[in-house]
Amino acid sequence: MEEGDAAIALFVDAIGSQQAWLSILILAAASFIQATVGFAAALFGLPLLLWAGNDLMSAQVMIITAMLPQNLFAVWKFRRHIEMREVAAPMALRLAGLPIGIYGLTHVLQWSPAQINQLVGFILLLAVLMQGLVGIQWKSADRWYWIAVIFGGSGVLQGLTGMSGPPMVLWVHGRRMSIDRARAFLFTMYIANFPVQILLLAARYGTSVWKAMMIAALAVPGVMLGAVWGLRLGSWLGEARVRPLSYIGLLCLALYSLLWPVIRSWWNW
Repeated sequence: MEEGDAAIALFVDAIGSQQAWLSILILAAASFIQATVGFAAALFGLPLLLWAGNDLMSAQVMIITAMLPQNLFAVWKFRRHIEMREVAAPMALRLAGLPIGIYGLTHVLQWSPAQINQLVGFILLLAVLMQGLVGIQWKSADRWYWIAVIFGGSGVLQGLTGMSGPPMVLWVHGRRMSIDRARAFLFTMYIANFPVQILLLAARYGTSVWKAMMIAALAVPGVMLGAVWGLRLGSWLGEARVRPLSYIGLLCLALYSLLWPVIRSWWNW
């Protein structure tokens, strides 16, 4: 009975603030953006969740939890394009990098909000530059050292910030994978890290993780609706229009995060 009361109290605490409902709206918007442009749920959602008042750990838990149903559906849809021999080594390297990133997160959470925003802005700007290279053939992408750097580094980024997609996107497109095969590969990577990441974070941060997951669970209907609308909008606009608009939006978010201390000083002036 006490456990039930504690769960109810945690649920009420999770949804009882304006910050929680604002976070739910942001998660739905992130899903809409990802469905429209084909990537960037974390790239768009994470900075906005930080500005809404969430800490970096809670923000990344919300992102990976809210997007899990969408990722599971995508893996099921593209399951015929998944080759286990191809995903096994990258998956293992990515999972090996996760604890390193989560260890780094414990130190980053001690930084000031301005410093955390600048870190996110720097990684976001780097991600935008990497996304701009998508489509360029990468002839040495299959070399073992590039696989180790890309997927080990992606695991570290996933544990540190939750923004780990761009290196992998660059790698799959550099290898000239078909679009369905690339999607199957990427969504498999995203799903594989979820249980390990949640367990590691829960062991370190306890109830804060479950609270963030509850908020994300409430966002799932909006996330799925945003995905449906985003797919329709993306098809209507076409890739030629969607890509430049998405890069402009990401670039604005990156610069705003990097320049946050300066902007804040202007507001206080």
